[in-house]
Amino acid sequence: MIDINGITELAKMLKKRENSDGYSPVIGTIIELPNIKIRLGDKVILTSAHIKSCIDLMKTNEDGQYINLGKEVVLLPYADSQKFIVIGVVM
Repeated sequence: MIDINGITELAKMLKKRENSDGYSPVIGTIIELPNIKIRLGDKVILTSAHIKSCIDLMKTNEDGQYINLGKEVVLLPYADSQKFIVIGVVM
């Protein structure tokens, strides 16, 4: 015998999961180093308090210039989009 209530509940759970915003990557621009500042859109500025990084944002060239300054980075939001993980530089 099929439990209609169970099937309905399962369908509701699957639908809710499909409509979830989830955590999608976003693109930001490194606007200041060594005091890390990454701009998202026109108004949001992330600082080191908001960021963890998988890459070395402070990497310099032989002249001591920051090689990532001005570049776009891919960020993955977490903690209800209050913090971000830098997962790479856009090439």
